Amino acid sequence: MAESDKLWLAYFCAADDAVAVVQFTDVIDHHLSPINDEGLGQHPYGRAGLQPYSFNELDGSQETLRWSGLKARHWVITFKDNTLDVVARSGEVIASGMSSPSPLKALLAVVSAGAA
Repeated sequence: MAESDKLWLAYFCAADDAVAVVQFTDVIDHHLSPINDEGLGQHPYGRAGLQPYSFNELDGSQETLRWSGLKARHWVITFKDNTLDVVARSGEVIASGMSSPSPLKALLAVVSAGAA
């Protein structure tokens, strides 16, 4: 879910099937691509050693260099069926260990409770 310069990401954690919610702030860019866990080498930064099912932070990417004045950071978040790139100033886990039937329901609960 995105709003102005914020982006929230909710997902099932592989270790325990609990849901975590991450909030990115001062978002410059984000995009979802269909690159899956078996095709990480197709990602523009595939040679940077992207790990599947992980939050990969890239230091010195073209995006962070371009937006260095804004103290941009670049994350490549890899899932089973797709990959999310986020360029933002910060990212923070705002909820974790949540029991929920879906990441969307967990995200809506966090946002409606005012934690985001």
